[in-house]
Amino acid sequence: MNNEEKIKVMKNRRKKRRRRENFIIITAVFLALFVFLGGKYALGVIYQNKKQTQNKEAKTGNSKENTETNTSEKQTENSKENAEKKTSNGLELSESGSHIKAADSYAYDTAEIRDYIMSKKEYTGKKIVFLTFDDGVTPGITDKVLNILKEKQVPATFFIVGKTLNDQAKPYLERELKEGHGIAIHSFSHDYNKLYPNRVPNVSVIKQEAEKTISRLKELLGENFNTGVWRYPGGHMSWKGLDTAGNGDEVLKSLGLEWIDWNSLSGDAEPQKVRPTNKDEMLKYVKTSLSYWKQQNVAVVLMHDSQGKNLTVETLPSIIDYFKSNGYEFGILK
Repeated sequence: MNNEEKIKVMKNRRKKRRRRENFIIITAVFLALFVFLGGKYALGVIYQNKKQTQNKEAKTGNSKENTETNTSEKQTENSKENAEKKTSNGLELSESGSHIKAADSYAYDTAEIRDYIMSKKEYTGKKIVFLTFDDGVTPGITDKVLNILKEKQVPATFFIVGKTLNDQAKPYLERELKEGHGIAIHSFSHDYNKLYPNRVPNVSVIKQEAEKTISRLKELLGENFNTGVWRYPGGHMSWKGLDTAGNGDEVLKSLGLEWIDWNSLSGDAEPQKVRPTNKDEMLKYVKTSLSYWKQQNVAVVLMHDSQGKNLTVETLPSIIDYFKSNGYEFGILK
């Protein structure tokens, strides 16, 4: 091989080497660029994921905080609501307000019981009796009635006359509630001439007396006390037009009150010529009066805890025993 040929071969080798070196450099640059861009993208992804995680945690924290706040507020509201259902001396009242919460299991809707005893609605349930006492509060009588009810472990509903509600009446009312009885309204004056002049209801007087009595009850028992039960003095059946439009029944309903009469009575307020004179006669009066009604499985017994009702007090244990022995359970009206 001559010199020219050798020189040519060497040049070719140098060209090839330069091409390899250029290829390596270009490849290295592309690799570096790829790594740089890939790393930046990866960092962006990581940053974005971290940001999303932080936002999620923040939302979760806020949600938890809001939940805790809402729960706290709800608990506060519930506590306030429960506190509002207590009497002035701390007795926990039912939703209706006319008896303590512990008496809910044997408290019955007044309008429904009224329909049962008047056979306006069919009743196929257990036997129930409602002992009711009108015209109190009467110191010396009401407390004796309460003593017997406590001894016999049965409840009753007391229909209060508003004019008896002085400071002396307060402990009797508190005891009635505490021992599981119901409290209802029996007008304020119990004056037939005011309530039913010429035997026709005076709607404005009925409304006024209902409002005045409930106001007096709230003064003695606290603003949270309420009652939805009313009994007309003399009974609904004695007066004209109470159920006509705009008259007594509608006015009472507008105040949240339902009226009720009775289908059994002790006879302790009947005219003297027919009024029982001893315990046997009074017990017989209770049985006989109920027998006249079609519905006898639901009994609402009228009695009085007013002045002079000593025979009622004496007969009450026998009346309770009679209903117990005949399978009746005892309830209160709400």
